[in-house]
Parts: sequence; structure tokens; C-alpha cells
Amino acid sequence: MITLNLMPINSEPWVWIKLVILAAGTTIFAIWATRFSLWQRDEYWRERGRDPKHPDRFPDRSDEN
Repeated sequence: MITLNLMPINSEPWVWIKLVILAAGTTIFAIWATRFSLWQRDEYWRERGRDPKHPDRFPDRSDEN
């Protein structure tokens, strides 16, 4: 985006093109951040012996309490 802003083109269509590119980048980043967050959550529960998508797969361990 910095490269696009440094280019000396200031016409109306160019502003819209930059806006579309910025919106697409923001959307891709939001999807990536969400997927990464969900992956971290799943890894957290897998380390504790539970599968978050299939909770019945790993029974509760009675030795933890």
C-alpha cells in the first residue's frame, strides 16, 4: 500500500483501485487472523487431552482434579 501511495497518480479511478486493494488486503488479513486464533484455541485444548471438534473422542481424565 505504501508503494501505491508513493506513485504520482492522483486520478479518480486510481483512488478507487487503491481502495479496493486496501479492502481486499484487510479482508484477507481478518480471515488469516481468525483462522490463526481458532488454530491456537484448538492446539490449547489438544495439549490438555481434548479435541474441541469432537469432545467425546477423549474422555475426561479423572487424575487432573
